[in-house]
Amino acid sequence: MKAKYFLFFIGYVLISACNSSDKNTAISTIVETNLRYNDQLIEKYSSFLMELDTATMENSVVAAKEYAKLFERQDKNTCDSAFFTFKKYYNKLNNTINDLHYNDTTLNYDSLLIDLNTISKTQLSKNLKAYGKRLNTNGFKVDMTEGETYISQDPDFIEKWFYKYVSPQLKECLIQLSKEDKEAFAEDASLMITPTQFVDRIVWWEKFIAKYPNATTTKESKQIWNDYLSILLRGMDNTPVIDFDKPTISEYYNNAYSYLQKSFPETQTNRIVNPYFKLLTQNKNREAEQLLEEYKTEKVINY
Repeated sequence: MKAKYFLFFIGYVLISACNSSDKNTAISTIVETNLRYNDQLIEKYSSFLMELDTATMENSVVAAKEYAKLFERQDKNTCDSAFFTFKKYYNKLNNTINDLHYNDTTLNYDSLLIDLNTISKTQLSKNLKAYGKRLNTNGFKVDMTEGETYISQDPDFIEKWFYKYVSPQLKECLIQLSKEDKEAFAEDASLMITPTQFVDRIVWWEKFIAKYPNATTTKESKQIWNDYLSILLRGMDNTPVIDFDKPTISEYYNNAYSYLQKSFPETQTNRIVNPYFKLLTQNKNREAEQLLEEYKTEKVINY
């Protein structure tokens, strides 16, 4: 299962531009990189989405079909911008459906989640089968964290409807986000992925940013990298950098930092982590904490 915190920030590249107080954040990013796009068509699509309610999950398919109709022959910059417009609506739809799900006590949704993953679907009730099928068809799925189920977006829906239209760099980004969603990350403030997986993930985003320095996803990709870096250095409540029972670096982070140093010595990630790692291995915990405070002040990390 995946922690809610993880689900929030790992979708940042798709969500942040859409939830900004400036509704044109994603489009503004394109303007800043001197790329052209069909703003009239994007505005037409935005108006179409505004007419759709956010309480009917089938409207995700309605919105996706309209996207395909309008942008099938458009340039990639326009397609990318329109995708962010779709994602803004998709997020609102997800939030409303999740609220309805949370307040509905008529079905045992825990059973839906467990049965769909471990037991034959024939063991589900008729209503649960129908609900699960609706979710799957319209780009949603049931997840669970800390014993509670909730509705999240299904990356496979994005693949089905949008990969063929968006730019190569946005597609590459979406593929990575889908991979990370399926791998999970954390649950109950505990990391679930291995140290090497965590480091590989951070380095992937650093390399992606370097590969596409002027892409529409650059700003959001940097935020994802920064979020991961913050956790790598600060740890999580139940996966701390410093062991609870002794003031030394935990095995998890010792393995992560060692792997980073050995496998990716020339990366910016390693250049940031390595001084901290050295201080911890010398048991200079106070100096190490002071270094993190400097990183926070310099906005290298978030907290």
